[in-house]
Amino acid sequence: MTNLGCEVVNSYWSSADMNYTPTFMSLLVTDLGARSAGSSGRALMAKLEHYCLDLSGASNALEWVLRLQGRSLDQRRALEELLEWTAVEPEFQLPALVALGRDLERVARRLGRGQPSEDMVSEVFAHAAEALQWTHELVEGERVDFVVRHSLRSTDAQMHRMARRNVAAESLIDDVDVVDEAHDETFLLEDQLSRAVSARVIDAEERRLLEATRGRGLTLREFAARSGETYDALRMRRARAERRLRRLLDGWEMSR
Repeated sequence: MTNLGCEVVNSYWSSADMNYTPTFMSLLVTDLGARSAGSSGRALMAKLEHYCLDLSGASNALEWVLRLQGRSLDQRRALEELLEWTAVEPEFQLPALVALGRDLERVARRLGRGQPSEDMVSEVFAHAAEALQWTHELVEGERVDFVVRHSLRSTDAQMHRMARRNVAAESLIDDVDVVDEAHDETFLLEDQLSRAVSARVIDAEERRLLEATRGRGLTLREFAARSGETYDALRMRRARAERRLRRLLDGWEMSR
């Protein structure tokens, strides 16, 4: 785990009011709740207002950050604006990690095949904290995707390094019908698929195929049985769609 990641994701030990909670995300939320109270909370809200962030009438930082976990365009835009300042203001990193929590937990579930260990979740959040050093260099609309992809790729690479050295770790995903290297390179969140459909890179049928077999863990054979289409036809359709998506994602990377 990186030093920056350790400083951020272990910050819950800083609060004397911290009570143990069973999940990693709960620890971060509880810590942010403690930091959002009293004079420290007022100072944090003042700092957020200083950067002209839209607090939408929230009474404290935790209330505002939990709203950012939503999927509306306004919520995602506000999160993108917060990520612009995490490199400048380290105090914003904990709120950013809590706001990104659902996306990062999805990464951990993907890598842990639905049952990630606490160590894996911690690593995912640590690599996300590392990525927050660079989000100020990106334009609005790219920052959330960048953090999520960085946490996925870095955690996955670390898992493979540990496996090569015979270090006990999570089981690596080795079923090409569930996930392959090409998919690891283009981890697709729901909003990325929406953007790809809007850009006419994939169509609605291809989106449903990718969501089912790449996002919800359904195998191609299971999808074929449900849809009435052949396995080979679906395999080729998915491969063509993913090639177009990789070119689109490469274009987004090049534009940064």
